Amino acid sequence: MGLFDCFKKQDKPAVQPELEAPAAPETGLIDFHPYDTGLAKAVRALEADLRELNTNGRRPCGRDAFIALLAGVAALRKTPGIPSPNESGPNYFITLPKCPTPEDEAACRTHLEEVFGITDRESMLQFCNRELRCHNNYLDFEGFWEGRPPFDLKELNEGALEFFQVARDFSAQFYPIVGHKGYLAWDISECVGHLRAGYACGLLTREEFDEMAAYWVVQAQIFEDWTDFAVSLVCGELYWDFRGGSKLPELNKGMDLWSRLVHTLLNDGAAWASGLWYVPPQPTT
Repeated sequence: MGLFDCFKKQDKPAVQPELEAPAAPETGLIDFHPYDTGLAKAVRALEADLRELNTNGRRPCGRDAFIALLAGVAALRKTPGIPSPNESGPNYFITLPKCPTPEDEAACRTHLEEVFGITDRESMLQFCNRELRCHNNYLDFEGFWEGRPPFDLKELNEGALEFFQVARDFSAQFYPIVGHKGYLAWDISECVGHLRAGYACGLLTREEFDEMAAYWVVQAQIFEDWTDFAVSLVCGELYWDFRGGSKLPELNKGMDLWSRLVHTLLNDGAAWASGLWYVPPQPTT
């Protein structure tokens, strides 16, 4: 069985499954035939649950607190040298950590180098752009669905074309849920999480950290609130797992794990449930 053979298309796709199919009048989408994995149903149930759980709208906060919140999922992981939630105070999720001792800094740097190959600002950028970012893939898929293809499929060789079409159809199941926001929250969460660790151990200077985080602060403004952010994040994680070769039931396990993680953050009054949100000032002319 091939990597993608365990999935099947929906019994009643939005359009007939033909390459470059005409737009379906009821959807306006082109070549749009999602895989039926059951994951979209699980994401919708998660969104409904989170909406009921999190009734807080946006409340203003400082820039550093917002950056820390963007890395909330990463903050739930144990990173060598960085204090864990149990070792920190009540403001853990809204403050940027620093490794408390030189030994802790060394442990964190060693972890970043050995696991991710990150040793400085440039390798940080290279790793994040190469390994973590999924939203650009989604934007390519969306371009085909909406009749504005970003490139000609004839440019792809046979293997690349097969992968692209299957990845596109896997992602199609999430399009009615996340729309243009796609997998952006996943990119933000993971990239800012790595920036957080790099700053904590002194691998990144404060100036480098601020410069690199600024892009993600602006990108995050597309989301209405933390529930909106959480749904995009979970969809992006599922795609990241899928792109890496995961099949069912591994994807269902990922869905369960990440549902618990976002629930943890939305259950915690000091984390996403606080509604804290920073809006950068508009540039003056």
